[in-house]
Amino acid sequence: MTSLLLIELDWNIAITRFSINTIFIASMILIITKHMVLRRFSFTFLMISLIVFFLCFTLKNFDLNLGMALGLFAIFGIIRYRTQPLQTEEMTYLFITIGMSVINALSEDFLSVYELIIINLTVILFIIFGEFVLMQFSYNNKVHPLAEDLNRRLVLQIEYVDSNMNEIIREEINKQEENLDIKVKTFKIFKIDKNLNIITIHVYY
Repeated sequence: MTSLLLIELDWNIAITRFSINTIFIASMILIITKHMVLRRFSFTFLMISLIVFFLCFTLKNFDLNLGMALGLFAIFGIIRYRTQPLQTEEMTYLFITIGMSVINALSEDFLSVYELIIINLTVILFIIFGEFVLMQFSYNNKVHPLAEDLNRRLVLQIEYVDSNMNEIIREEINKQEENLDIKVKTFKIFKIDKNLNIITIHVYY
């Protein structure tokens, strides 16, 4: 079985597509390392990309392409729910890492190398556009939560009510500023649990 796999595996194609995948992941990591929070995921993104690529590329000879790709997303989805909650941006880049690794590994039959390079460049350009253009509009004159160190974040849990919630949040933040002698830069509503009537807020200072 091992010898058969080695014979059928085209190492020129493997090295070419692995190089494209590695350059893509390295470029993505360089772009997002401006965020303190995402910087700590650099090793995670790199290793997930590496393992997913080789897993897909070596097993594609067994004609498991679609099922295997869907199975990978299911596996990482289960792992996701067994870990600490991730922010939307973190989950987005994790999805990009897995998705692009699958595309780079399994697209040999229907995408040429040039088409694959164009797809990778397109995704990178959209990442750059999102990071440096869209975020400027979305967080104009505000600090993006991902730009903050986790050590400078407070997690507040407040009783949820249907009315005057914004005023209650603001009062609680002002109280924390006075008690802790800090200056709050921004805050983000992380979770609303209507069953427990609790709202979780991340406050960055």
